[in-house]
Amino acid sequence: MNDETVFSPRVLAIWIGVAALLFAISMYFMARGDNGRAEDPIGPTTNSRSALGYAGIADILERIDTPVVRSRSRSVERAGKDGVLVIAEPRLSGQSMRAAERLLEAPTVLIILPKWDGLESDGHKGWIGAADLTLWQAPQMALDLADGESSVARGPAVTKWDRNEIGPTPVIASPMQYIRSKELRPIVASGDRILVGEVKRKGHRIWVLADPDVIANYGLSQPANADFAVALIGALRKSDGPVVFDEAIHGVAGALPTLIGLLFHFPLIVPTMLTLIAAALLLWATTIRFGAAEPPAPALESGKRALIDNTAGLIALAGRRALIIRRFVDAAIRDVARQLYAPRGQSEQALVQWLARIGTARGLGVDLVALVARARAIADGAGRDEAVLVAIARDANRWKQGMIDGN
Repeated sequence: MNDETVFSPRVLAIWIGVAALLFAISMYFMARGDNGRAEDPIGPTTNSRSALGYAGIADILERIDTPVVRSRSRSVERAGKDGVLVIAEPRLSGQSMRAAERLLEAPTVLIILPKWDGLESDGHKGWIGAADLTLWQAPQMALDLADGESSVARGPAVTKWDRNEIGPTPVIASPMQYIRSKELRPIVASGDRILVGEVKRKGHRIWVLADPDVIANYGLSQPANADFAVALIGALRKSDGPVVFDEAIHGVAGALPTLIGLLFHFPLIVPTMLTLIAAALLLWATTIRFGAAEPPAPALESGKRALIDNTAGLIALAGRRALIIRRFVDAAIRDVARQLYAPRGQSEQALVQWLARIGTARGLGVDLVALVARARAIADGAGRDEAVLVAIARDANRWKQGMIDGN
């Protein structure tokens, strides 16, 4: 390489001057701040006026002089002892699950299960262009906040309700989302299909609304749903307590954008551009110096996680999940029998009966005989409902832990 510099002194001076000017401008805007309002998201928040949003019910409540609080912090404190804390369609995982569990410390809580995933419209800002049913795991995780033994299902719409303590009759189009549960007390239900259920824990009252279509903006186009939504919240309020919509659980409603979004909005777009320019200059200055070519990525990923993911994908593709559940239950029985030194030489049926008697004596609350029958029925083709498969696996694991650990 010769001794010539990459840039002439004049070009270098111009670059330094432009960089200093842009830096000064960015510092000005960062010190000045941005007093504008955050954009309304299209999701289930009180700022959203899309079909999936909750601006409609918030406006209705305010028009009838019901205090509405759009909360991004201290939601439990804001709800107080007379208010209602609304957790609308939370998408839970990791830290958000722990945050949602803390919200259940409020005396009265309404959990609305998620149902739809929406895509923002290209032609209308704040609208959705399309919506698809969300995967069943999202509403199931939200339901687990109230009752881990219940399950979410979808099916034809209900036109007549056997039980309705709210009063007005909701109108829901197919597919309707509902809850199957032996723990939740039905508030609005048709047979074993629960639309609104209640659970009480140590002075805390939790209601779960299975289908958000009766309270989201799109559903409120039906007057019956507007009446139902207002009556539902009114049944939970005490005295003049506020209705607190927790927006922090969504991480978007009126809050700061994501880190990537911040970097490409004023004022942070200026230092972002400076960084990109610096990277371009560095690339320009070092283009003649290349190292050895990087080795290509392996065709197949290695490691335990990749092996587990690939195995799970193959099982799902082959439609063998029901058989895996049956074998999981059998393996749990064998493991427990070995741990408890079960008498040898027993038939499978006798072993199950022996373990079931021990489980009953310990008060585990899981009927092993019924659990084995459910697993065999699923494996023989009597239903392939994913929620049922998950429930069987969950019961088997709970039974095993209770038998081995004694809790």
